[in-house]
Amino acid sequence: MATRKDSYNMRVLQAIREGRDPKTVKRPKRDPSEGPTESQIQQSCIKWFQMQHRALWEDGVLFHIANEGIRLGGQGGRIKREGIVKGVADLCLAIPRHGYGALYIEMKRPGCYQQPEQKTWQKNIERHGNKYVVCKSLDEFMVTINRYLAQ
Repeated sequence: MATRKDSYNMRVLQAIREGRDPKTVKRPKRDPSEGPTESQIQQSCIKWFQMQHRALWEDGVLFHIANEGIRLGGQGGRIKREGIVKGVADLCLAIPRHGYGALYIEMKRPGCYQQPEQKTWQKNIERHGNKYVVCKSLDEFMVTINRYLAQ
């Protein structure tokens, strides 16, 4: 799956380099039998959290860390100067529990795995007293959140 995305991104960059409109690059069609995308899984997790933990959601303590995608033009350099870090988890639950400072959640589709930068970031964030988990489904997310929030 990563190859398809990388291939598309590379074609977009190539179009830009050649002076063509990047909107003309066709996105590959996704086979629905592959199951939900990482984004769809994450959206269902957020929706569940909003309903089950309304007060915490309203407090803003669970949030997505927008750290993905290709940045065009000067954006790449700007966001590096602003502090973007490779490998950062997708979600943060910024509540201390069970001796941890916060819970970081990396969302993955079933059958997909962390990139080397993500494993390095995980090791570093755990070294500083935080909990890090990888969730591949809504069920895993629900169990993780409920266990973490349990007193």
